[in-house]
Amino acid sequence: MKRKSMLLAAVAVVALGAVIPASAQSIKEGTCTAEAGGVTVTYDCRFNVKDYVTGTPVKITVGYSCTGECGPVMSFGLRDRGFSPAGTSGHMVSGRRGANGLELTFVFDSLKKTGYGGGVGNAYFHMGLMMPDGNGGLTVISCPVDVHLKDSND
Repeated sequence: MKRKSMLLAAVAVVALGAVIPASAQSIKEGTCTAEAGGVTVTYDCRFNVKDYVTGTPVKITVGYSCTGECGPVMSFGLRDRGFSPAGTSGHMVSGRRGANGLELTFVFDSLKKTGYGGGVGNAYFHMGLMMPDGNGGLTVISCPVDVHLKDSND
């Protein structure tokens, strides 16, 4: 009986894995800096996604640190054209703010098709971070975040 229960549990795990797609792996490829009020923030700003399949979730974790007092993240969303090149689209699924960063999950709904049967896509986000304004007040600065990928069919 115990063996049968373990076998059924293993089958359930495999079946759920087939139904619920895994997130693609995002790799941080660069950091950027911004300055306001004498404080410099360094943040994760460029990501490349590996092993992507169109329609599956992508999770990125954007961390930041400051040379003085700054934060928290006040806003996060798409910027400029949102997704590129033409023929590429997507949507945000969720976001969660942490102590020194945030996690964002989004999906590419369609990619620009390439000659090899796969596709490419870019997503352009904006993180609004609270910073000192140099006059004793606070201001929100824009920190651009870019994501690039090639569909795993390429």
